[in-house]
Amino acid sequence: MAKSIFVTATQRGCGKTAVALGLAGALERTLGRVGYFKPIGHAGPDGVDPDVLLMKEALGLDQPMSELCPVTIDQVSEAVARGAFDEHEDKILGAFARLQAAYDVVVCEGTDYFGSMASLEFNINVALSKNLGAPIVLVASAAPADDGDLVRSVGETVTHVRAMKESFDEQGCELIGVVLNRVDAVHHREIHRLAQEALKAENIRLLGSLPRTDILEKPRLDEIVAALGAEVLSGEDRLDGIAQSVIVGAMGVENVLRRVLRGSLVLTPGDREDVLLGLAAAYMSPTLPSPSGVVMTCGLEPQATVRRLLLDMTQGRMPLLKVETDTYETAVRISGIKASLRADQRTRVDVIRDLVEQNIDVPALVARSGSSAQPRRMTPKQFLHRVTDLARKDRKRIVLPEGREDRILKAADVLLQRGIVDITLLGPEAEIHSAAGRLGLKLTGVQIIDPTKSELREAFAKRYQELRRPKKNPTWELAYDLMTDGNYFGTMMVKEGLADGMVSGSIHTTAATLRPALEFVKTMDGVQIASSVFFMCLPEQVLVYGDCAVNPNPTAEELADIAVASADTARAFEIEPRVAMLSYSTGASGKGEDVDKVREATRLVKERRPDLPVEGPIQYDAAVDPDVARTKLPDSAVAGQATVLVFPDLNSGNNTYKAVQRSAHAIAVGPVMQGLRRPVNDLSRGATVSDIVNTVAITAIQAQRSTP
Repeated sequence: MAKSIFVTATQRGCGKTAVALGLAGALERTLGRVGYFKPIGHAGPDGVDPDVLLMKEALGLDQPMSELCPVTIDQVSEAVARGAFDEHEDKILGAFARLQAAYDVVVCEGTDYFGSMASLEFNINVALSKNLGAPIVLVASAAPADDGDLVRSVGETVTHVRAMKESFDEQGCELIGVVLNRVDAVHHREIHRLAQEALKAENIRLLGSLPRTDILEKPRLDEIVAALGAEVLSGEDRLDGIAQSVIVGAMGVENVLRRVLRGSLVLTPGDREDVLLGLAAAYMSPTLPSPSGVVMTCGLEPQATVRRLLLDMTQGRMPLLKVETDTYETAVRISGIKASLRADQRTRVDVIRDLVEQNIDVPALVARSGSSAQPRRMTPKQFLHRVTDLARKDRKRIVLPEGREDRILKAADVLLQRGIVDITLLGPEAEIHSAAGRLGLKLTGVQIIDPTKSELREAFAKRYQELRRPKKNPTWELAYDLMTDGNYFGTMMVKEGLADGMVSGSIHTTAATLRPALEFVKTMDGVQIASSVFFMCLPEQVLVYGDCAVNPNPTAEELADIAVASADTARAFEIEPRVAMLSYSTGASGKGEDVDKVREATRLVKERRPDLPVEGPIQYDAAVDPDVARTKLPDSAVAGQATVLVFPDLNSGNNTYKAVQRSAHAIAVGPVMQGLRRPVNDLSRGATVSDIVNTVAITAIQAQRSTP
């Protein structure tokens, strides 16, 4: 899986896009193919975010603009006004996941702090960084104070950065470090030193500082032409020059020439023929400073003979522009033009890349961006998006026995519209259609089967009798009667391959949901018991808890089964399993029947699956807290970074998952059954529509990996 960083700024105008471009170039040279992603863009007049277009062309990316920038700030603004920002998150996460699959590292860019949404964009950027799993590189402007007090200027910048760092910490985002941009070139070293010391005191890393450079800060003539709507009379091939300064040439020609500096853009009324001829001479002179160009104002231009002489003198090379506005207004408008950056401006692009290479601690960034030493964590939204994405890739049919329940119908509609699975609903067809119509649902493509009227009922009853023999010998009447029960009928559909999985339990008990599966779907070869896990979606990562719902007091052998099955479940959902066998003691510190059971189960897991990192017995804090782990089990490959936590009994597991769910505001997805030959999953009777959608998607992924 590709690594990523999230480049955001302390405020508008920090030059974060330029920094992102430079960082992308630096990472590309070390880590391989670099992608770019701007989750929320700002559409220009042509409907395209110019920064995204720049990055696409500069990095040579193949993806369409809609993939590199899936949502606009206007769309977000409208959604926020309705309290519906979440509706864009799936689109953002989907586009990001596709980019991750295509590149070795992805540079993400935050929003632009532009317009009415500016006050909310900090929180939006924090949420994006968190949900994309991309640690932050913060870009801060280091413009000097008006009085030139470097210490005070740096202090104000550091104070702003510190406040943002505190917010990142509070919301569980990682800050890699800070890049100071647009540092005064004359005092660059001193500002860097002051900032480094001040940030170090705040435990913040200064990745580097980039000095101001005219080629990046001052507008090109073609940018001025575009902004003013100027007519170009000559020098069209020299509009890539920089306007180093702006001079108003309203005095005599001698005084004008005295004030012209090399690269100045001179503004003068178009009827000042003396000034124009003097500037033309200066442009061609080997000794006088030559202007970068001349803007003729007031909609005036010299007489035809003088104009021809100007062009002859300069051989048509001097940029000569004409505007309708007067000299004062033109000067004001030019002062507001900001230098832009486009991929075809190769000089600027190369300067940016060189500045980053020379002034940023690229090896530190590479180490953080490309290192696989740290375990990869997923946020809840990443995990849940990945679940639906995986389910969609190999679409399965899931049967829902509770076809008349409103939540089930709403979830089925979502699942069908998003193309996650195919759905079979069980129940009276007229009643299901009536309920769907009342809820305003179309349920396009749904299959509806009424078990009481289905021609499958008789065949299923016969099959049930066969499957229950010889240990049980159900009568025909009992078997035929059971097949009117949605859970029995739905489970038989799964058993017979007419559906790939079943989800029930929104209005049924766990026992009613799982009993048919335990009776005739049975467990996989080599598995003693079916068990369950919860995916505990904590704010910063997803952990797997097993078994918190099914087995009250497993033996050591059964506990080993649960551990292996839980690890396999974790891996199926792209969570790298590191298994902690939980107990009230860690290592060899405790004795007694309960801890000995966990110790024996750990031995069995290691024996059966030597490929699995497993530790036990181990206490919960030592399993998940690196600081505690360093004290209690410093040499463990699992302690402090466990992802699969196996509880010794149902009492401890069920209480712990509910305590974490309520106290840590975690999302608990499950219980997810494991160990069965085909997937059957149980819902909580308080399940929301989102819970049902997630459980169905999980069931579909299990079906992708199961064998008949």
